[in-house]
Amino acid sequence: MSSINMVIPILIFVVLLVLRVHIAICFAVAGIIGTTLIRGFDSSVTTLGLAVYSETSNYILLSIPLFVAMGDLLFFSGISSLLYEFAFKWAGKMRGSLAYATIIACTAFGACTGSSMAAVGTLGPVALREMENYNYKSSLAYGCITSASSLGIMIPPSLAFIIYGYICAVPIGPLFIAGILPGILVSLALMAQVFIMLARNPGLAPISDVHFTFKEKMISLVKVSWVVILFIVIVGGLTVGIFTATEAAGIGAFVTFIMLVVTKRISWKVLTAALKNTAKTSCMIFTIIIGAKVFNTFLGLTGLPGAFTEYMGNLPVSRYLVLSLILFCYIPLGCFIDSIPMFLLTLPVIYPVIEKLGFDPLLFGVLITLVAQISLLTPPVGMNVYVLSGVSGRPLGDCFAGSAPFLIPMTLCVIILVAFPQISLFLPGLLK
Repeated sequence: MSSINMVIPILIFVVLLVLRVHIAICFAVAGIIGTTLIRGFDSSVTTLGLAVYSETSNYILLSIPLFVAMGDLLFFSGISSLLYEFAFKWAGKMRGSLAYATIIACTAFGACTGSSMAAVGTLGPVALREMENYNYKSSLAYGCITSASSLGIMIPPSLAFIIYGYICAVPIGPLFIAGILPGILVSLALMAQVFIMLARNPGLAPISDVHFTFKEKMISLVKVSWVVILFIVIVGGLTVGIFTATEAAGIGAFVTFIMLVVTKRISWKVLTAALKNTAKTSCMIFTIIIGAKVFNTFLGLTGLPGAFTEYMGNLPVSRYLVLSLILFCYIPLGCFIDSIPMFLLTLPVIYPVIEKLGFDPLLFGVLITLVAQISLLTPPVGMNVYVLSGVSGRPLGDCFAGSAPFLIPMTLCVIILVAFPQISLFLPGLLK
């Protein structure tokens, strides 16, 4: 095969990406042109048709619209205000209590919706207003909101884990379970960062003088208790093997709807808005998956994944050095491409290398998801920071500056997870 047949489609992909063409079209156009150059136009058309059918009829991917529906129902029903109220009332009167409450609320809401940007867009203005009303420095608020919200793609249900599991043929249930302890670790690390920052500069946040009675705290707990029940149902069912990830998605969406009806937080307006957004988001994701399938078929025809695996697997260096290089490359890439298309683009090439090096697929899934979280805060295109700047009207540079210190604990968590893989693998090990 001529090398020009491989280079031209890849250049087309890069050019279209730079021109800000939708990533699905970048994948599909480059893949069709590449397959045409290698196998002919008829083969490329067949590839596109097969991709549409195989991806939209895949049982594993059925969990995507169901989990999206669950998250959208929670999002449009206003659960964010209840979570923030709960975290605020239970945070206590310590210095920076509102910052800790913001991290807890953003983590919980991100986990409920599976979307970090939804957490930033919804809780960002509320948390920012409350923190500034109590004389917190804006820079601290920016960092708490953007960093904690990124945990939405780590703690189940996680769309990133579904895509990773689908591409790499890794069971989704154990992946979800593997993300729980690392997600908690990152959340605690972010709180530790707040504690250190306040110890060095107490002026960032005052000591809270707001007092809530035990009765008020318990009422706030009762209001969000059904969200905890929902999480336990999904994760518990996966842990003991009662149902698969796809079944968990269906049960989660159904239970969410019933609980919203019982608590009278559902209306026709909320339901239609949630379903419209679910359809829009699901169509976008499946379009990207179909385009990526076409592009990856082209890559398979070039033999590039196999050659790359052979080269990287035989390098005369430590396998941890190779892993570090791979993870490092995900940070700049994630600054320009969202986690789902980034996984679809890279994993067919990268994952065989990880397999050859002998790393656990669950551990690697957690690691690249965490690195994808880091990229959400990293300039020039840290999506969480852009969203916060957009919904709050604050200068983008200030938001990036406030978020920068929180990159330190997140990076340290990557190192800790590599050094102590059992943090990720302990809970999945209980499934065996």
